[in-house]
Amino acid sequence: MNDTELNNKMTQIYDNTYNNVLKYVVCKSKNPSDIPDIVQNVYMKFYNKLKTGVDIEQPEHYIIKIAQNEIFNHYKVWKLDSKNIPVFSKTEDDSFSEIEDELTIDLPESSSEKCDELWKFIQNRDELTFKIFVLYFQYDMKIDDIAKNLEINPSAVKNKLYRTLKQLRAEYNI
Repeated sequence: MNDTELNNKMTQIYDNTYNNVLKYVVCKSKNPSDIPDIVQNVYMKFYNKLKTGVDIEQPEHYIIKIAQNEIFNHYKVWKLDSKNIPVFSKTEDDSFSEIEDELTIDLPESSSEKCDELWKFIQNRDELTFKIFVLYFQYDMKIDDIAKNLEINPSAVKNKLYRTLKQLRAEYNI
C-alpha cells in the first residue's frame, strides 16, 4: 500500500471512529487535560500499525483496545512519576480548545466571553461532573448511556447534571 492509500485509509477510519474513541477516553480518563494526548497517542499507534501492512478487520475494536492500553500505561507512568517528580499544575487545561471552540462556534462575540466563563466553571467541577457534561452536551448522550459508560447509577448522573446546572443558573443568571 502506498502512502496516499495509507493516508486515505487512515483518514476514513479516523472519521468513522473518532467520536466513539473520544467518548471512551473521556469516560476512562482521570484528568480532562490528559484526553487529547491519549487520543493522539492512540491514533499514532494505530497509524504505525497500519504502516506495517497488517489488515485490521475491525478497526474500531482494535483502536479501543489500543485506547485501553494507552490509558492504563498513561496513568501507570503518571503515578510513578508523581512520586518522583514534583507536579506544579495538574489542572491547567488549554488542551480542550477544540471542544471549547465547538461550544462557541455559533455565538456572537459578546457571548463568547460568557461561554468561556461557563466552560471554566464546568472544568473546575469534579472529574465526574466534567465527564457527564462533555458526554451530555458535546455528544448528546442520554443519561442512561452516560451512566452505563461511566459505570454509575443514572440517578447519580442526573444529580450531578441538574445540581451543576442549578449552580450555573445561580452563578451566571442563565
